[in-house]
Amino acid sequence: MLKLCLQVLVCVTIALRCMVIFGHLRKLWMADGLAGEFRRELRRRGLLMAPPALPVDPRALPHRADP
Repeated sequence: MLKLCLQVLVCVTIALRCMVIFGHLRKLWMADGLAGEFRRELRRRGLLMAPPALPVDPRALPHRADP
C-alpha cells in the first residue's frame, strides 16, 4: 500500500512539474510574439487557413432600439 501511495505521489509531482514548465514556456511564447509569427508563417506556407466567417442571420440577435 505504501509503495502504491509513493508511486501516485511521484506521478502527481511529475505532472505538476510538467504543468509548471509548460506554463512558463507558454508565457514566454506569448510574451515574445512568437505565436503570431508562427501563425503568419504557417499561413504563408498554406498550412493554416483562416477560420471561416460565421453566417450572420439578422433575425438571430434582437436589435436594440436607439434612444
